Amino acid sequence: MSFNDVVVVGPLAVDMSQNSITFKDKSAYLGPLRTHLLGYLCKHVNQVVGRDDLSDAVWGRSVSDHTINQHISQLRKVITTLNNTELTIATIPKKGYIARCEAVGQPNRVKPELVQNQAKALLLSDAETCQKIQNLKADGELKQLEMFSNAGLLHERLMSNEFQAVIIDTELANAEGLKLIKAIRTGQTLASSDIAILSLASEATKQLLGFNVLMDVQGLIVKPVNIEVLEKQIKTAVAMRFKLKPNAAYDLVPTMLNSAASVNLQSACLSS
Repeated sequence: MSFNDVVVVGPLAVDMSQNSITFKDKSAYLGPLRTHLLGYLCKHVNQVVGRDDLSDAVWGRSVSDHTINQHISQLRKVITTLNNTELTIATIPKKGYIARCEAVGQPNRVKPELVQNQAKALLLSDAETCQKIQNLKADGELKQLEMFSNAGLLHERLMSNEFQAVIIDTELANAEGLKLIKAIRTGQTLASSDIAILSLASEATKQLLGFNVLMDVQGLIVKPVNIEVLEKQIKTAVAMRFKLKPNAAYDLVPTMLNSAASVNLQSACLSS
């Protein structure tokens, strides 16, 4: 990749000679190293790039994961300041990074509106809940629903980019489900940031409903799960359209839904 190149990805351009990034009518200076890093990721847009490949291409030597993570974090902040929602950089656990841009064609990807009657969905919950749902759908319902009790395995399935909805249990330990919702909306996973999300919980608390609104979650499924209701909610969620907020808006939303978080949610509502 030449240092005189301009790498164009959708409405965004990375100018290698000026060490800058331009999105529509806004520009920001990146510096030589981060320009090269972003340029390399954009050259391989919508593809996972391994850490070793990044080290060799950008630094010309092996560097620590911490070093790469620091520069990726800085790139995300700059991209956010441009109010850009077209390009996101996601971390793929144990694999590397991906610069994702919806404006760039992905021929193997089926658009949600083409599959509303057979939407493919993923579900993350505890093993007991997954088994209960599996038993309920034993008669052939929801054939397109895959269930996981392990977030790592769900992340791997998201890499296929063939799913139109994800159902996430918000009662998982250590707020794992809530953190995953935030990670998806801020582009930290391989799923499209605007994928349809449904939350799963035992009750519809004010804190959870507030979280859902702020994180653009399309609906809430209350346990115990009714298969017919679940199927309808998936179809409805996939059919819904919304505009992604800047990452900074999602970053403000707390993922610990206790009394203290309730106050923070109110503050986030007022500032959004």
